[in-house]
This record gives sequence, C-alpha cells and structure tokens, in this order.
Amino acid sequence: MTSPAAAGEVPGLVGAPPTHGEFTNADLLPAVARMVGVDVGEVTADPLPSQVRRDDLRGVVVLVVDGLGSHQLGMTSVAPFLRAAAIDQDRPSRAVLPSTTTTNLVSIGTGRHGGDHGILGYTMVLDDTVFNTLVWRAGLRGGGADARDRVVPEALVPGATMLERLLTAGVTTAAVLHPDFLDSGLTRAGLRGGQRLAAVGLAPTLRAAVDLVAEAATPAVVYTHHPHVDKAGHAHGPHTPEWDRALADVDRVVAAAVADLPRDVALVVTADHGMVAMDDEDLTGLADGDPLLDGVRLVAGEPRMRTLVVDPGVDSATVAARFAQALGDRAIVQTTADAVAAGWFGPTVPDEHVRRLGDVVVASHIGSLPHERVDPHHGRLPGMHGALTAAERDIPLLVLTADHA
Repeated sequence: MTSPAAAGEVPGLVGAPPTHGEFTNADLLPAVARMVGVDVGEVTADPLPSQVRRDDLRGVVVLVVDGLGSHQLGMTSVAPFLRAAAIDQDRPSRAVLPSTTTTNLVSIGTGRHGGDHGILGYTMVLDDTVFNTLVWRAGLRGGGADARDRVVPEALVPGATMLERLLTAGVTTAAVLHPDFLDSGLTRAGLRGGQRLAAVGLAPTLRAAVDLVAEAATPAVVYTHHPHVDKAGHAHGPHTPEWDRALADVDRVVAAAVADLPRDVALVVTADHGMVAMDDEDLTGLADGDPLLDGVRLVAGEPRMRTLVVDPGVDSATVAARFAQALGDRAIVQTTADAVAAGWFGPTVPDEHVRRLGDVVVASHIGSLPHERVDPHHGRLPGMHGALTAAERDIPLLVLTADHA
C-alpha cells in the first residue's frame, strides 16, 4: 500500500487548492477568440500563456482530448508529435474543480468556473437527489429516466455560452461531435450556439472542423472532442497498453491533420482533465451503514471528489472532522462552506450552486472513496480523476499550425 509520505515524492500526486490567476478551461475560448481578433470575455489569467498570445489567424479548431493530462503526456513515449509540441508550452492550462469531464466541458463552453455555471461534478445534489450530469439522469449510478424535459439544460445553465457570444460577434462557430452527444443535456447546457455537426472518429472529426474553418466567410472557431483516451484510462488505467494505443492514435491523426492545415488556421489541442491510476489497496470503500457515514443522508460527487449531505441537525464540521481523522494525509476534507470560501470552485458561487455541493467535500490525494451503491462500476476503476492533484488538473495547451508539420 502506498504511504501518504511516499505520495509526496510522486510527481503530480500532491493536491493543492486552486490559486488566483491560473489559466484554466474557463479561459480557453476567450483566449481563442482573441487569436482571431475578437473579444468575448475576460481572461482571468495574467499573463496569458505565450502559446495563445497571437491574433494573426482567421480560424481555430479546438480539440479537447478527454483525459489527457500534461503529466501523462510528459511520461509517455507513444505520442512523439504531441510531446515535441509540448516543449514550446511555457506553462500548462488547468482543469477547474471538480477536475471532471462535465464540469470542465461546461467551463470551456461558458467561460465560467464550476461554481458559477453550476455543473459541479460527475454527480451533484439537485432537488434533494443525486443527479448525474454526464447522462443527464437522476438516481443512483445514473440509472434514472432521461431528465432533459424536467431538468432543462438551457435553464440549468442560463446565460450566453462562448459559442453564442462568438456568433453574436460575427464569428462562424460550430461543434463537431459524436452523434450520441449532439443533443445531449451536457451539450445543450454548455456548448449551444452555431452549427452542430456529427462525425465518428477523430480523423473525420478534424477534417470536418478544418473544412468548416476554411470555407467560412468570417473568422471561425470550431470545437471538437475526442473521448477515447479517457475511456481507455478509466477501463484499464493510464500508461497501459490500451491507453497507449488510444493516445498513439490521437498523436498520429493530429500530426496528419497539422500537415494539411491552411497557413492561417491553428489547431489548439487541450484536455478537460488528467488522470491518476488507482490501486485497490488504496481505496476507502463506503457502504450503507458504514460508521464513517453516520449523519450523512446523501453521497454524491465522484470517488476522488466526494460530496456529502448531512442529516438535518447534524454539524457538517463534525462529519468533516471524522473523515479527516479517518483519512489523514490521504485527502483534504473541508466543509463545503470552507472550500467555497477558499476559492476551490471559482470566485463566484451562488447559494443555489453551493447546495449542489452538499455540506462536506472530500478531495483525495491517494486512492478514492467509492460507494458500492452510488457509483457506476461500484466506483472501482483503474483510472480516475476529479480532485486537486496536478496529475488531474494540469492539461496541455498546444497551439499547432502548419509550421509544426
């Protein structure tokens, strides 16, 4: 079993709360807009990473490689093209918290931190139940009915998205997505605006996106997403043969796409989050009736960023102290009020969104807290993310042009 002390010696495994001035996924599309000469919102990072400080392009394709962290990219030999490009990256971008797909894709799409847009985890507390934001269903393990009619995505995340703001500013905008995601609750919540086109596979996706930019009569920004690296990481763990094959495919396709880019078009390759490998010996399993859960009526979030709702009359600080004593250096445990005050979820968190985070937040350094009844696959996956560590939060931000071919 890995000791807490040893974890501090492993690069990327020491978690720390976010700091002001980080360049995060909330800054991505406002920075991309500046690259085509348009201002659609404040970029909170100061200064901007050098790789996005340019305004000499007529179009940008954004590729989000789901689950590809900077630490994973830096430790692999199967992606030589992307690793070489990362050498020019003066500093990484960072996932917002929770460092999970749904929160970060909506942060990319809206230009807002999770606390502001309100999609706060793989699952979150909504109407006093556990709501799965990935499949847009209420109920344990995401097994309820499709909730898009009842929990209307456009109402749950109101306000103009970045794609809508770009469209208003005269920019051609589009999202090229797998057919399953075209009208998903998550897409409607965070990526509405402009055209939505279906494509299957990374090469067809990038071809369609580049063609849209090349044919546009105005500056253009096209969003794309590729899920296979994340899927391989969850199913098998990072740096396994299956994960290597998924990333090698991305590297090959991106290199070919860059070779064919028009001179005035850039491909921005980034990610929503990274990933850490899980060892069963490091898991702290939760189950109904567990004394650790005394006074807890709802378990939500995800195994590496657990959120807990306490019973009426129960002191959340008492529950937090119990978890902190049980987990020691394996996790940071905070009352939700303290985590929000410390800026974990961004500078603006309305009270309605605070309630979606429950009363206690448990962010793992080592292992996770799976719940056998709450989590799909009982929460026991070889690769996971969601918490504070650099391995989960540091992500690539690569601006690629024909000069990189």
